[in-house]
Amino acid sequence: MATTVAGALALAAQAPSYTQAGTERTAPPAVAKDAQGRSDAMSAAKEYVAEHGSMFKKSKDDTFVRTGVHQGSAGTWYVAYERTYQGIPVAGGDFVVAVNKDGKVTGRTSGQEKTIDLASVQPTVSKSAARSDARAELKKDEGATAPQLVVYAEGTPRLAYETVVTGEKSGIPSKLHVYTDAKTGETLSSWDEVVAGTGSGYYNGSVSFGTSGSGTSWSMTDTSRSGQKCGGQNGAAYTGADDVWGNGTGTSLETGCVDAMYAMNKEWDMLASWLGRSGIKGNGTGYPARVGLNDVNAYWDGSITNFGHSSDNARQLTAIDIVAHENGHGIFYTTPGGSSGDNETGGMNEATGDIFGALTEAYAANPNDPADYLVGEEANLTGSGPIRNMYNPSALGDPNCWSTSIKNTEVHAAAGPLNHWFYLLAKGSSSSPASPTCNGSTVTGLGIQTAGRIFYNGMLLKTSSWTHGAARKATLQATINLYGTSSCTTFNTVKAAWDAISVPAQSGEATCGGGGGTSCTEVTTTGSAMSGYSTYKPSSSGFSAAAGTIKGCLSGPTGVDLDLYLQRWNGASWVDVAASEGTTSTETITYSATAGSYRWDVYAYSGSGSFTLKYDVP
Repeated sequence: MATTVAGALALAAQAPSYTQAGTERTAPPAVAKDAQGRSDAMSAAKEYVAEHGSMFKKSKDDTFVRTGVHQGSAGTWYVAYERTYQGIPVAGGDFVVAVNKDGKVTGRTSGQEKTIDLASVQPTVSKSAARSDARAELKKDEGATAPQLVVYAEGTPRLAYETVVTGEKSGIPSKLHVYTDAKTGETLSSWDEVVAGTGSGYYNGSVSFGTSGSGTSWSMTDTSRSGQKCGGQNGAAYTGADDVWGNGTGTSLETGCVDAMYAMNKEWDMLASWLGRSGIKGNGTGYPARVGLNDVNAYWDGSITNFGHSSDNARQLTAIDIVAHENGHGIFYTTPGGSSGDNETGGMNEATGDIFGALTEAYAANPNDPADYLVGEEANLTGSGPIRNMYNPSALGDPNCWSTSIKNTEVHAAAGPLNHWFYLLAKGSSSSPASPTCNGSTVTGLGIQTAGRIFYNGMLLKTSSWTHGAARKATLQATINLYGTSSCTTFNTVKAAWDAISVPAQSGEATCGGGGGTSCTEVTTTGSAMSGYSTYKPSSSGFSAAAGTIKGCLSGPTGVDLDLYLQRWNGASWVDVAASEGTTSTETITYSATAGSYRWDVYAYSGSGSFTLKYDVP
């Protein structure tokens, strides 16, 4: 139900597209098609994973478990997996397989770098010692879970304990996941479920938003958007004798809730309309909001969003970009890979909140809070204006460019590079305001809606401990999934935006249009591909290569789908080290090789015919 607001804050709630109170719930026509697409994606991913275990660093003791099937934009699907090793969960062993609208696997992401091969899975450090060490990570702790034995897969895999410590950090609630080496007692890493930020404003004008009730009994509970409600610190939604809320003043908590409900409604609708996502969590539900936090801050803790006040106590921190930012942490958490990782991952989580804030402002198109790429500009939190600048992060002391030092940068400052990338992708370098690039290049923007689709679909390829390099690979693959390879303009813009913030090309990243200029001239070989079978070139025994760049260029007949893999002999078997898996018979690979024995695997995904493979060897 829509409600009007006196003086300030919120928007019109849209009725559900196929459900109304008091009527039978019926599925829209798209549901059957979505169900078939989901089924096809699961089948394609299952077959792909079974055939390409080496691409995921699978050991003989690994078991893969499908944990989610996420619908992307333009009919794409993303199938997420986690793994166990000898029955023990693997932290960082997750991966995602991308499937297009035709049920064809178009790519995959995996965070694990090495195959697990532990001498023993028996810990030498006691659970009690690991728990004590984990609790020491918080100055004020309220307890900890029993340590769980895991394999910690970042870098060289190790046996470890994962302990979740509950308490406070810098006055904010904390749910800290701590990884302790189960052999040495060393603290390997930690990450916090609670993600804190800062926020802005309340001047959204007279608006409407979803509520519930009738007669003289009303509640700030949106029945058309499951889970969305707003109230005070006790968790109960505000109630009233009529459906008119707030008085337009910054000190009013009810007015703060009006602003929060408005922003939540707009973010929800933006996700559905622009990105094809159902609710904040992706399952048709969202997070309740609370106002009145006695702090100059706001946070998301995995269950709720909680909003404080400005330093002068004049405003609630519930403007569009701040509310959407906090819910953005929920989106980051509920997409594949979750929120675990170091400060680089944490910075990307913060930037994700900022990006969803910018997207929601643009979708809302509210003249009282026009869309921009500043964070918290309406709040003037401490009298210094916005807290982050997306088009020029360095204007507020945050880095514009990626570097290896980002993982040691405070997480809010570490948001700078990804924020900068998104602005360049959406608006370009020469827009107003102009955005300086790190390499002196010029980038032409694609518009915020296209940029948002690419970023969100890249998130659906996210794995734990996400990095900027992994995000580059994911968004390039997502661009191919969304727009194909018939025109490379969009793809090249995504690539140029990453180049412009100094994120280098990654091994195995997607290519478009023959790899953007990749040419192969040294060796030419031909063959015949049969649907469902591999052909090895130059032979099954392969070729020797020195350290350097190996390039491969495959071409085949029209209407046939060929994939190209580069395999390396590891002393016991051939393993895939690079892949090009487009939807045509033209594929390219550029790979930075160490000295060793290699061979090409030409796999006919669908169709048969003759092919030509040219390649260069260092």
